[in-house]
Amino acid sequence: MSTFNPRRFAQVDVLRQLDQDNLLTFLSAYSGYLSGRGFSLASNGNGELDLEKLAEILLQPTEGVDDDLVEALFLLHELSDEDRFEELCKLADAVEVTVKPDSSPADVALAIWLKDPMRLRRSHAEVLVLKPKTYFYFQSEVDAPGDFDLPDENLLADVGAAMDVWFASRKRGTGARVFAFDATDENKVYFLIRHGMPFKREGKIENGKSSAVFYRPEFHDVVIYDRTSNELAIFNKSQAKGERAMYVAVIGKKLFGDPDYFISRHKFTLDPLWDAGKDSLAIADIEGIDEIKLTELQIQYPSPHNDFRVRRSNDFFAMLEAAGENFPKDGNLHSAKFSVKFTGSRRPRTISITPPAKANYDRNEDAHLIETWLRNRGFAIPKQHDEGGDAHHDGTDVVQLG
Repeated sequence: MSTFNPRRFAQVDVLRQLDQDNLLTFLSAYSGYLSGRGFSLASNGNGELDLEKLAEILLQPTEGVDDDLVEALFLLHELSDEDRFEELCKLADAVEVTVKPDSSPADVALAIWLKDPMRLRRSHAEVLVLKPKTYFYFQSEVDAPGDFDLPDENLLADVGAAMDVWFASRKRGTGARVFAFDATDENKVYFLIRHGMPFKREGKIENGKSSAVFYRPEFHDVVIYDRTSNELAIFNKSQAKGERAMYVAVIGKKLFGDPDYFISRHKFTLDPLWDAGKDSLAIADIEGIDEIKLTELQIQYPSPHNDFRVRRSNDFFAMLEAAGENFPKDGNLHSAKFSVKFTGSRRPRTISITPPAKANYDRNEDAHLIETWLRNRGFAIPKQHDEGGDAHHDGTDVVQLG
């Protein structure tokens, strides 16, 4: 089984798509573990399960968590995409699962899992559906403060209220909620931010009649605070720069007393590819990674025409050696992709680095090991206190907080 940890991505979006009867059937197989963690299979006064509590448990797994529970949730997360609904329906027919008219993709995937888990595993392996996670890094100019305690509920509510000011001004409504989870094995704190998006109008067919439905989509973003490096890593589903700037400013002010505590700066460099060549891909000191290959370079050439060229290979350095070529040094390295074979994973996965501060992972649970490799090989720049000011500004909106 791959190196998957449910803590490292938000499952609330997927859980909310599931038919509660199917979800209850699924969760009942793990009732002992869930009840021991404080989750009840009984519904609340509104006839709903406490999905926030369930998400909290999934984001903080303990040793007793069942591997099948982890794998099933991962597959639901990977396959719950509208683009794969038709494919899932065909698979449901093949295993004789009835698809209800109001079924979501995640619901169909769960129904298939309940009937024939191996078929769902096989379908996932065939399509190799991986959802990239893109993180933008923001560092502090000062050293880590040492101990950083998990914020209490009152402080998190205050953080959510400050975020609501920005969301409301962008027509995204209010009601943002922030959850915090301690990742002691990584010395990090994961903040899960639930918020709304602008209203959407969609047509629907119900009982043979056409009508419209209005709703506010719900997003879940992730902000990770690294206690050791004193920096934030932000994944926001909308990819909006202004939203990232708001997260940086609010967390800086509410948790560290300064809205400018974190800045966007040069976190990454691709210079090791020039300086060390193939040795920059060494992984002997990284437990959990078996092999890394350079597979793609995007090179920017000095030109008034914005000249970018992409070179791809299954193994870039092996290709250069076979062709008797030197590593290209006639342009600026804009971005690079690497194929990473993780221990216990059948197939390699892709990560990409785009200086100064952007990293993309096929699965965001890969980030911790990759960050270690990037630091050890020099792709992650050691933090230096600014004297002339090398902070990088990528066009992100400036957020003023009262």
